[in-house]
Amino acid sequence: MRRIVIYSDNQILVKLWSHALISHFDILTASSTADFDATAVVVIDSNKIDANSNLLTLFSNKSIRFLIVGKDWSENKQINALVHGAAGYCGESEPPKLLLQAINSILKGDIWIQRHLVPRVIGTLVRMKSEAVSPVKINKSIESTALLDTLSTRERDVANMIRKGENNKHIATALDISERTVKAHLTSVFKKLGVPDRLHLAMYIKEYS
Repeated sequence: MRRIVIYSDNQILVKLWSHALISHFDILTASSTADFDATAVVVIDSNKIDANSNLLTLFSNKSIRFLIVGKDWSENKQINALVHGAAGYCGESEPPKLLLQAINSILKGDIWIQRHLVPRVIGTLVRMKSEAVSPVKINKSIESTALLDTLSTRERDVANMIRKGENNKHIATALDISERTVKAHLTSVFKKLGVPDRLHLAMYIKEYS
C-alpha cells in the first residue's frame, strides 16, 4: 500500500484528511520534514509554507511528490509552488473525495491545479529555462525538434493535448480512444523524447514545437 504523509499542525484537518484517505493508503502524520523520506505523496498544509517559505526548497526533491492543501491561496502563489516543484494545489474547502482524486492523479504523474492555470505554469517554467542563445543551445534545439518528428500522428495529438493541460479522460474522449491507449501513447512519447512526466512533456512541446 502506498504511503501518504500528512504535514499539518491543525489536528482537525489531519483527522479529516486521514479519514478520507485511510482506506486507500498507509497514512503517516509527520512531525517534521525528516518524516518525508521514502514517501509517495506528502500532503502539506499551506499554513506550514506560509509560516516558513524555505519549505518551497523541499519541492525540488523529485523522489517525493508534494500536494499543498490551502485556503484562499492566490493563483500566483499556486503557480509559484508548482514552479518550485510541487505536484499540485487543492483547496481546503473542497470535499474529501477530491483530495483522494488529486492524490491519485499525482501518483499517475499528473499535476493537480485549476486547468486554466496550467499554461501559465508551463509558460513560467519555459521562461525560467530559457538562456542566452549559444551554439550548444542551438544544437540542442535542433536535436529536440528532430525528436518530435519521431512521434506518430496520434502521439503528437496526445502530446499537444497534454500541453493544454488535458487529463487522460478528456484526451480519450476527444480522440475517441480508451484511457489505456492514452497511457500507452504517453509511455511511448516519454521514452522517445526523454522526458520524465507530463509537466516536462508540456514544457518540451511548448518550447520546441
